[in-house]
Amino acid sequence: MHPDPDYQRWCELSWRRPLTAREQAELRAWLSAHPEAQADAETERALSQALARLPDAPVPSNFTARLWQTIERDEATKVRTAAPRRTWGWRVLVPRFTVAMVVVGSGLLVYRHHESVQQVEFAKSFLTEAGATSLADPKVIADFEVICQLSPPTVADEELIKLME
Repeated sequence: MHPDPDYQRWCELSWRRPLTAREQAELRAWLSAHPEAQADAETERALSQALARLPDAPVPSNFTARLWQTIERDEATKVRTAAPRRTWGWRVLVPRFTVAMVVVGSGLLVYRHHESVQQVEFAKSFLTEAGATSLADPKVIADFEVICQLSPPTVADEELIKLME
């Protein structure tokens, strides 16, 4: 490859179409001034002629649609990679937070149920030990005022109070 822009322009033109007579004259003049590029120019000309003789490759009927899909996919990929990810927290943290809240809520419900069962068992054992189950008898409650009148009123022990002072 030669860094000269004129030579590069003539090469690119010869790839696309045959050079005009004026362009061929300019190229010959440039090559006479630069004999070191003569071999490259011959190689380029021979390659262009060989490629021109090749038959055109068959193109599928949906070539344009596939090309546009590829272009749009590449552009979308560039946009996705260039855009900052702002929804990371919502997509990742919200489901995790929800699962954690369900676990904690279930644990609290199980704990509360366990506590209420223990309270009921404690109350039953207390009533059994204290003999309070007999207080639930309706006869006892019906005679409550009579029982209260039979027992003497509680009088403070005055002697005991004096000793404590």
